[in-house]
Amino acid sequence: MAIDLESIEDAMNRRMRMIWVRYATFLSIFGFIAVAGLVALTVYLTTKATVMKMAVGPKGSKDVEFVQKLEEKFRSERAPVRIQPVVENGAVTLQDIRGKAPFDLAVVRGNMDLSTDWPVVAILRQDVAVLIVPAPAAFAEKKGKKNRHPEKIEKVSELVGKRVGIVEGTDGGPELLNLILKHYGVPADKVKVVNVAPQDLKKAIHDDLIDVVLVAGPETGDAIAQAVQASSAGKQGPSFIEIDQAEGIGKRVPPYESEDIVAGAFGGIPPEPDDKLTTLKYPIYIVARKTLSEDKISAFAKYLYQDRQSLAYQLPGTVAIESPSTDKDAAILVHPGAAAYLGDNTKSFFDKYGDDIFYGLLIFPIIGSVLASFLSYFRADKNTQRIRQLHRLMQLIKKARNVQTVEEIDRLQDEADTILGVTVQQAERGQLDETNVAIFTLVLDQARAALSEQRTVLLLKPENVAGHRMLPPPADTDTDGGAPANRERIARTA
Repeated sequence: MAIDLESIEDAMNRRMRMIWVRYATFLSIFGFIAVAGLVALTVYLTTKATVMKMAVGPKGSKDVEFVQKLEEKFRSERAPVRIQPVVENGAVTLQDIRGKAPFDLAVVRGNMDLSTDWPVVAILRQDVAVLIVPAPAAFAEKKGKKNRHPEKIEKVSELVGKRVGIVEGTDGGPELLNLILKHYGVPADKVKVVNVAPQDLKKAIHDDLIDVVLVAGPETGDAIAQAVQASSAGKQGPSFIEIDQAEGIGKRVPPYESEDIVAGAFGGIPPEPDDKLTTLKYPIYIVARKTLSEDKISAFAKYLYQDRQSLAYQLPGTVAIESPSTDKDAAILVHPGAAAYLGDNTKSFFDKYGDDIFYGLLIFPIIGSVLASFLSYFRADKNTQRIRQLHRLMQLIKKARNVQTVEEIDRLQDEADTILGVTVQQAERGQLDETNVAIFTLVLDQARAALSEQRTVLLLKPENVAGHRMLPPPADTDTDGGAPANRERIARTA
């Protein structure tokens, strides 16, 4: 039976279209899985707990205890942010946060010039500076000598020639004393500074090593209460030097402010102070590295402010967390992450990238189809190559039956030989199974047969016979060959 080449060619074309569709479908599914996997990975990375190091000091202080409790809180609540305390020997200073500090967060005094590289996340508490004049009875009387402390020191200007004992390990320091002296016009070199450990303060007063005590800390904290107690003698309490120009200091040097301490705020027997006391107030900040991402600091701020009441209950006086001003003209720079949380502008992962993911999932199948078309056009797979070779052979058979010259037959023969060579190479590499080999063999045989048949037809044409010579017809016959004998002779000649 004759082979219907048109139907076979149509079937092969349909097969190739199915391959292109299969490419596009495969790439679309693969792209969808890739996007979904990328989204899942991003969500995992963004929700994975971030460990941040937090510097605090000095050792054994309430601030260190605060950071340790904050670490426990975050861990128990499975917060996305975890704290790793970095305990310093002393309070964290400006030198500690300069350059490439080995931590991400820090508890620092607000009375130092903070770098813009460390914006504020929260105010841990407000500290006050207190100048205490020990009770006269707190000094030991020396034999044969009159007690030289019968008079009270009531003004800052009277500190000239006096010895000021600064309690170590508290939130005060020489810079705080120098600020006060400078504002009141007292030369710093006219005042002797003596650093005293908290446990040695009472002995230093008793041994007449200091005249005035400078202590700074929470208004109702242990540091001031212990200093007041060390400066007392029995029921005789100390007196206090009022910083009556505290408001002026705050105007000139923010973030200092004036604070009125109510009577009895320091405790003791009798409670001290016995009347309202005006002094300096300044904040203790929790700061963060500016390069930390907004999302991380926003998460940290969220859990910090949520737990502030619980922390304040566990550490009264030490923890009184409040939010800093986020106004543009504020005296301090607030971290963008903290500002976003305080302004209710925090965004979740899907708030930020949900639209992009949605539109990406809609557009990606179209992109996948386009890519599939390009890939299938420039880089066909083994199955596509096999079908293309069969398609070429089918086209060759059709062409072979219509050629008019031997030269075209030779060109088609070369093309068939080329396809044969490619087929042999594929068979050697194991890219063709037995069924494919049988199909190629059948089609190649058909192509060879068509070429051979057409070649014979062309060669039998009179103009293609070598040495052909037309013989004149005999005189006694007609022009169509005449008698049968003549026609037979002409045929033999041909």
